[in-house]
Amino acid sequence: MTKPLPPELSVILVSYGSRADLERLLPTLFAQGLEAEVLVVDNRPGDGTADWLRMTYPHVRVISRSDNPGYAGGNNAGIAEAQGRYVMVLNPDTELHPGALRVLLEAIRAHPQALIGAKLLNPDGTVNAAGNQMHYSGITTCRGLYAPAERYRGLEPVPLLSGAALVASKETWAELGGFDEDYWMYLEDTDLSLRARLRGHPLFSANEALITHHYRLGMHPRKFYYLERNRLFTLFKVYEGRTLQRMAPALLLTELATWGFALLRGPAYLAARWRGYAWLYRHRDRIRQKRAEVQRARVIPDAALLEGTLAQLPFEQLTSPKLAGILDRLTRPLYTLLRPRLERSGRGRLA
Repeated sequence: MTKPLPPELSVILVSYGSRADLERLLPTLFAQGLEAEVLVVDNRPGDGTADWLRMTYPHVRVISRSDNPGYAGGNNAGIAEAQGRYVMVLNPDTELHPGALRVLLEAIRAHPQALIGAKLLNPDGTVNAAGNQMHYSGITTCRGLYAPAERYRGLEPVPLLSGAALVASKETWAELGGFDEDYWMYLEDTDLSLRARLRGHPLFSANEALITHHYRLGMHPRKFYYLERNRLFTLFKVYEGRTLQRMAPALLLTELATWGFALLRGPAYLAARWRGYAWLYRHRDRIRQKRAEVQRARVIPDAALLEGTLAQLPFEQLTSPKLAGILDRLTRPLYTLLRPRLERSGRGRLA
C-alpha cells in the first residue's frame, strides 16, 4: 500500500478556551480550497473545545497540553507534530479572506528561506498589522495600525512579523528552534523575527493575503509584565555587547519612560515591573547561554538589524492624542540624538 504524501501546508492553532473563535475561523480556513493539515494545540483541556472539535471537525488533530506552555510553547508543540513542508502559525481570533492561504503558499514557495506574514486587518477593514515595527530600544508595535488597507500592496520586506499569522518552511522552524518558550506570550514573535534576521532569513509581508484579526488593543498588569520583561530579554539576547554599551543612555531613557507609565497606572503595574527585573535576575545564567547561542549563529551585524527601527515611542497607543504629541516632541529628538551609529557589514542569504 502506498504511503500517503505529507501535506504541503500545516496550520497550527493554539487554543485556550477558544471555541467561539474557532467556530468563526475554521469555516474560513476550510473554504480556502487547499488541502492543509490543521492542528489545534489545546492549552486548556477540559473546557469542551477538544470534544467539540472531534465531533465537528474529526480530521483536525488535537494536541492536549494540560501544562499550558503559553502561546510560544503551544505553537512549538504543534510545529513538532506538523507533517507539512511549510508550517503556518495562526491565532484562533482570526478569519481568513478568500485566497489568503494561496497567496501565502505562492510567496513561501518563491522564497523558501523567508518567514512570511499576512496583512492583518481590523474588523472595520483598516490595517491591524502589515508586519511589526520596533523602536530601537525594543518596544514593538503593529506596522500600519489603523492605516487604510490599500496603503500596503504586494510582497514587501518588513523588519518584524506578527506571530498572529506567519508561515515558514519546516526546515526554517527547526533551524530557529521555533519560538523561545521562556517568553510564554508577548514579543515571542519579535524575538523570532530578530533571530531569523540575524541568521540571514528575510522577512516579508504578503499584503494580498488578507486576514481579519479580532484583536482589541489594551493593557493590563500581566501583559505589561510580559511585554517589559520580554523586551529586555530580547535586547540582551540579540544585540552585540558594544551596541548595548552605545545604546545605554537610550535604554535608560526608555526605562524611565516605562517606570513613569507604571507609576501613572498604579501599584499593580509597579509590581509587574519589579517582577520582570526579578525574573531576569533569577534566570541570568540561562539568558547568558541563550545570548551566546544567538551570537554564534549570527551572520549580519547590529547595524543591519537597526535599519528601519524607530526613534518614536508609541505614545498614541497609550494616552490621549494631545499628551502623546507633547511626549513625542520631548522624547523623539533625544532618541534621535542617542541612536547608536554603527558600521554595516556582514552577509545575508538568498530568499
